Amino acid sequence: MEMEAEEHEKESLHPELENQKQKTPVKGVRDLLWTPINWFRMLSSELHWSFVVGVLIVYGISQGLSMGLSRISIQYYLKDDQKVQPSEAQVYFGIIQIPWIVKPFWGLLTDTLPVLGYRRKPYFVFAGLLGVISMLVLSLDKNLNLTMSLLALMAGSAGVAIADVTIDACVTQNSIRHPSLAGDMQSLCGLSSSVGALVGFSLSGFLVHLVGPKGVFGLLSIPPGLVILVGIMHRESRACNFAYKQVRLLYFFICAF
Repeated sequence: MEMEAEEHEKESLHPELENQKQKTPVKGVRDLLWTPINWFRMLSSELHWSFVVGVLIVYGISQGLSMGLSRISIQYYLKDDQKVQPSEAQVYFGIIQIPWIVKPFWGLLTDTLPVLGYRRKPYFVFAGLLGVISMLVLSLDKNLNLTMSLLALMAGSAGVAIADVTIDACVTQNSIRHPSLAGDMQSLCGLSSSVGALVGFSLSGFLVHLVGPKGVFGLLSIPPGLVILVGIMHRESRACNFAYKQVRLLYFFICAF
């Protein structure tokens, strides 16, 4: 009788074990999907949601996606619209990258020269306006000469560089305030930039074929518009006391440069 009772208990437990095995993979997939969402929630609660959204927009859309889309567009624009030879185009590509070469200057500017008491918000807005205006000029002006085209492309590049260095400063500030989350912030920046660049390079050829280089420039006016939104919603305390000695240091740096 005892043997029969044990066998009956094993048979009754067998379906429960099978159900648990079936539920385990489902739970694992669900946890895998929820882990990134919980990670974003944690960063938003610890660092404020405006910072997380700002990193996603600046690194992912303004820098990663825009630079992925613009590279092929600039090549076709110089070749088809400006009739530039490939050897000349490489020189012009170097000229367009000048705002990135002077990136330390933008960083020094945002750190030492607040505008209306704010060190980050105005520079986000300025970078966005610079990008929107330059991309719209390239997209809408049909008789733009080569010199003005290069100036517009440099202005767009400067807008991306200024937004990049400003969000870098925000990441540095939050890393000092929350040292335990410094690694998570770096992961967020790298992930946003990589995914944005991957999407941008994947769509660039298709979009150039579909709407042309000028059409892509028109689309590229959207990311700097989002950067303006970052500047508006960015949480920042106003600096009441401003040391004007820093402005003199900035002036000496510009003269030396």
